[in-house]
Amino acid sequence: MKSIKYANRIASIEKSTLRQLFDKAPPDSINLGLGEIQFPTPEVVTNRAIDVIRQGNIRYTPNAGLPELQKAIADYYEIPVNKNICVTSGAEEAVFASLFSFINNGDEVLIANPTYIAYKTIIKMLGGVAVEFDLNPSSNFELNRNDFTNKISSKTKVLLLNNPSNPTGKCFSEEEIDFMVSKCNENNILIIVDEIYRELYIDNRPTTFLNKTGKIIVISGLSKSHCMSGWRIGWTVSNDPKLIKPIIISHQYICTCAPYISQKVAITALSVKGMKAQNDIRLVLKKNREIVFKFFEKFLPDLFILENTSSPYLFINVNNDSMSLVNDLIKNGLIVIPGVIFGSNGKNWIRLNYAIDKKKLAKGVYLIKYTINKNHK
Repeated sequence: MKSIKYANRIASIEKSTLRQLFDKAPPDSINLGLGEIQFPTPEVVTNRAIDVIRQGNIRYTPNAGLPELQKAIADYYEIPVNKNICVTSGAEEAVFASLFSFINNGDEVLIANPTYIAYKTIIKMLGGVAVEFDLNPSSNFELNRNDFTNKISSKTKVLLLNNPSNPTGKCFSEEEIDFMVSKCNENNILIIVDEIYRELYIDNRPTTFLNKTGKIIVISGLSKSHCMSGWRIGWTVSNDPKLIKPIIISHQYICTCAPYISQKVAITALSVKGMKAQNDIRLVLKKNREIVFKFFEKFLPDLFILENTSSPYLFINVNNDSMSLVNDLIKNGLIVIPGVIFGSNGKNWIRLNYAIDKKKLAKGVYLIKYTINKNHK
């Protein structure tokens, strides 16, 4: 009997390199690779979930999300509710639903090099063409403005950004943001910005792109900020309800609505108590970051660490083939991510996630020292 062929849109898509690396790692490996905050979900959130479950009557919600959650999201951005929010099952669904709603076969989508690995794959699945613009590794991954301008064509439909950035942990400067917004406004390009790491800032909270004027959709959620990755709550929001309308339609047929329990809990997460718990997470991350910097300064001073401004990631220049180093680290029971999977500009870099228990973090960075000194000197 003949096998059934996959759909063309999925036939050339394989499990991500990131997941393939996890599959190779020993079961007891220290994981400084996964893009997750590996702390417990705050009690103010889990206690609320218990209350919701005990009340029973767990049900569907409106496609765009519970009205009271939409209000909480609007209050977070200090904007009015006006059919301009769609609550999704995580930020990744928000990315998929947004691109699904706007790009046609052959449309070009501008993405940074390097950037979050899923963007290029989702664009390809939807028939779009990912066009990369340079963030220059020799100048701390600043925007290459000439390259950005030159990559705009008559087929450019969307600019898809991650700000703060995964993998670099950096935010675009105000000047870089204004430059990109201006170019997109000139060329009638929709801007979609994934701000999932916004609340994990080091010192200064990044501005949201919603404060800019243009055709702009912002994506975010609670997976990173509140250690709620498994609760699957994200959203799309815009000042222009016309930009959210097709996303609500797409979202309806992708998953109907985000989980009721998670939506009810999200309202608490965005409350004063919930945001205080979130800030506690941010401060723990900041201390973990200091541990890593001090360790590298003492034991691996020749390695350059990019100064991140947000997120749980450090992007580290290892001065040679990062994939080779990552494979050796995996053999020694440590998972980190080679920068090249985020784009060619990351080829000599590794991404380290410091959102983990301090003892495991210390052991992990020791294994980096041990492996580099043994195999990569």
